[in-house]
Amino acid sequence: MVLGGCATAAPAPAPPPVSEEARAALARIEQHRLSLRDLRSRVDITIRRSGRTQRLTGVLLLLGEPATMRFEALSPLGPPVLIVAGDPKSVTLWEVLDNRAYIAPASPDANRRWLGLALGVEDLVALLAGRVRPMPDPTTVDLQAADAVGPSLRLTGAPGEQRIWFDPDGGQARQVEWTGKNPARVTFTPAPADGPPAGFTLETADGSLRVSLVYREPRMMNTSFDPALLSLTVPEGVRIQDFR
Repeated sequence: MVLGGCATAAPAPAPPPVSEEARAALARIEQHRLSLRDLRSRVDITIRRSGRTQRLTGVLLLLGEPATMRFEALSPLGPPVLIVAGDPKSVTLWEVLDNRAYIAPASPDANRRWLGLALGVEDLVALLAGRVRPMPDPTTVDLQAADAVGPSLRLTGAPGEQRIWFDPDGGQARQVEWTGKNPARVTFTPAPADGPPAGFTLETADGSLRVSLVYREPRMMNTSFDPALLSLTVPEGVRIQDFR
């Protein structure tokens, strides 16, 4: 005799509750991220990838909300040789000397093509601002005991795992590490909690990419500059490849 009926899958176990201490730490980290509304600074960038080293010096402009960026790498004589602009919809990379530009959607996979790391524009702008964007909609949030770097939060979710080391008083990120789909670590140069960032070093887990960024004076933070300064319109005559 065969019993009929429909088998139903057991419901997934509910995620463990987030402790008040972890919830408060997450709020401090997010508050520190949102404290930077805009930034304009000269920066030096060193990129080591596939055994090659590239050094860029230029001007970086950031807007916190909505997450928007523009970087102009300058030649020794002043004119830009490379311009990168990104907003929540798209990222444009204009190679001025080669007279060509690429336009891609503002997605982690698209950013992997030019950056070498799958980060969304919101995450990238946060890092460039010396901050960390916590993983959205995490399944678990655990407060970890302090180690040599300090206390940290461990977040897990669909993208994998994110661990954020932070200053327990002001919520300033000291280090962030991603594992799973996006294995990399960023170590921030110490800076005043209420001041502009000083720099950071980003390394992928496999050692294929290492980026060092140093901010140079003068720096202007939260000055409410015109957001139109971040827009980029590629002129006619430039060869454009649009991947959107």
